[in-house]
Amino acid sequence: MIYIQIAAYRDPELVPTIQDCLRKAKYPHDLRFGICWQRGEEEHDLDSFRGQRQFTIDEIPWHASQGLCWARARLQGLYEGEQYTLQLDSHHRFAQDWDAQLMEMMEQTGSAKPILTSYAGIYHPGADHIRAPDPYQMVADRFTPSGTILFRPSSMPHWRDLSKPVRARFVSGHYFFTLGEHCQEYRYDPGLYFAGDEISLSIRSFTLGYDLFHPHRTLVWHEYTREGRVKHWTDHNTGNKPLVGMAWHERNTISLRRLRKMLREEDNEEDIAGFGLGDARSHQDYELYAGIDFAGRRLHREAVAGQEPPCTWTDENTWEESFTHHYQMQLKWKVDDLEECDDCQFVYIGIEDPCGNVLYRYDAPADSPEARRLTSERKVEFQAAGKPAKLVVWPVSRSRSWLKRVDYAL
Repeated sequence: MIYIQIAAYRDPELVPTIQDCLRKAKYPHDLRFGICWQRGEEEHDLDSFRGQRQFTIDEIPWHASQGLCWARARLQGLYEGEQYTLQLDSHHRFAQDWDAQLMEMMEQTGSAKPILTSYAGIYHPGADHIRAPDPYQMVADRFTPSGTILFRPSSMPHWRDLSKPVRARFVSGHYFFTLGEHCQEYRYDPGLYFAGDEISLSIRSFTLGYDLFHPHRTLVWHEYTREGRVKHWTDHNTGNKPLVGMAWHERNTISLRRLRKMLREEDNEEDIAGFGLGDARSHQDYELYAGIDFAGRRLHREAVAGQEPPCTWTDENTWEESFTHHYQMQLKWKVDDLEECDDCQFVYIGIEDPCGNVLYRYDAPADSPEARRLTSERKVEFQAAGKPAKLVVWPVSRSRSWLKRVDYAL
């Protein structure tokens, strides 16, 4: 049996996600869903699934929700001893026989406690037939001022030649598959809000003895844009405090403080008992494996480049020399150089090193000044191991996909 955990906040894609998950499974009767459905009166009530043995629905009025990790903590309490668990968001599509293939990949890892995880592929509601097969890996992009790490998806090199999953540094919150006992061993901290969920999943699971892997084939696709969905932080604002109790930014401030304590970026004076690290491996074990210096907020160049872990070094000096550099740049391009696009999905703005490796990436959404051709510059701040050599500006159309790529020397 597979216990599927879905935390959904006012999402119109929830029902299509459940339906596609069941339809594409090889063993649909061996799936059990736990759904934390945070909804308003106007959202779908899930009546078609109520009363079925495969569904446990934890329904919450949207204004009573306390954030993503709070919802996922509630879902862990619905675990009933299933052999496996799959954690998802509420906006996904699936490959045929995804369940059988994930179980087969678990065996291929050779690990007693594997986690299969990644940033899923990309799908667009209403255009399900356009799905790239390339599997992604999670790559560290940079530390934020608040102490979290931003990640980016990167295509897995030479994936067609791979016969089994590859080692990973990080765990994706929107897609991981592992042993069901993870629901009991890894307790979600309901005091975390949203940012920091994935680095918490990564280091805490690793120190609990789990081995991290990226699937070498794409089995799940994810909708990344959040278009057409109400966001938690939109509802839980200062104006709604009488109804929601606490604005999202207040929860986020408390959350980030707890995260920094757990990561040991700050002295751990706050009580986070029950939501700290495991004892199968140490904090330093994870830093050396993943290529992260939490206290110094630095990333190893192999982590930024997306090389398969563990990180390599010969002594303390080479370890120090392998960390990334901090860059602040004002990027400029010419609007007239970009191909016009009436149905722009986003504009890719990237910085590459002399070998073409991506050092920085920003996807300017359709309603941004960059995509609307109202600006031709952007100030960026990032960490990278390589030397910036080229600016790439690349519009993406909903109907025509990637348009003309424009390069500028830096």
